[in-house]
Amino acid sequence: MAKTKQEVKTPVVREYTVGDTKYIVKATVKDGATEDAATKIRRLIRNDIGSKNTQKRDV
Repeated sequence: MAKTKQEVKTPVVREYTVGDTKYIVKATVKDGATEDAATKIRRLIRNDIGSKNTQKRDV
């Protein structure tokens, strides 16, 4: 089923800066989502920070 222009939701774009890293977040709403936007952004940033810490130890 194709969506009409009225059914397509405009994404929200925000910028977050943590330390020297700028995160540009484009958010859309998904039916059936299990976490809210703030929780997801926190999780993504923590995962990114964790992966950067792991990369520093590998050097």
